[in-house]
Amino acid sequence: MLYQDKYFDQDKNSILRAAQGFVEPQLLQRWVEIAFDSYMALENPMGLVDDFILRLKSIEKYDTSLLEELYEILAAIYRYEKGNNQLEIIWDGRSHYEVYAENWSENFEKWVQHFCTQPEIYRAILKACILQQGTNTKFLYYGMRKIILGHFNLRITRNKTLKTA
Repeated sequence: MLYQDKYFDQDKNSILRAAQGFVEPQLLQRWVEIAFDSYMALENPMGLVDDFILRLKSIEKYDTSLLEELYEILAAIYRYEKGNNQLEIIWDGRSHYEVYAENWSENFEKWVQHFCTQPEIYRAILKACILQQGTNTKFLYYGMRKIILGHFNLRITRNKTLKTA
């Protein structure tokens, strides 16, 4: 049985998971933009423009494949934190799907803003997503994953995710 088949169609987790999948491309793009802005604010506060900065700004297509698995981890953490499966009554006429996508997007952006204050995160994103250098992306991925899981006091083993003290 597939993991997605465990939920009912109108289950909150099913709707939330679908909403997270729908907004994923936009949020991954936004994550790269936030990392670039953090780099500029923290490592180039005077806004000097040299060849490297011009090269960074000239790249319009980002490779977000490094961030996809990390996005899934953050999405799962969010679903776990919002663990009840009861649908809420929404009085403003929007669907549950729209509300969950909006709430997830806001929460994701807060988390990413926090993570991108750390050089290990925004430098890895610059290297792998913007510059697309032939670096070892697995090394960058595991470094970023360690920081993200450490923030939530989580540890992933082969069979399960553990909450540490």
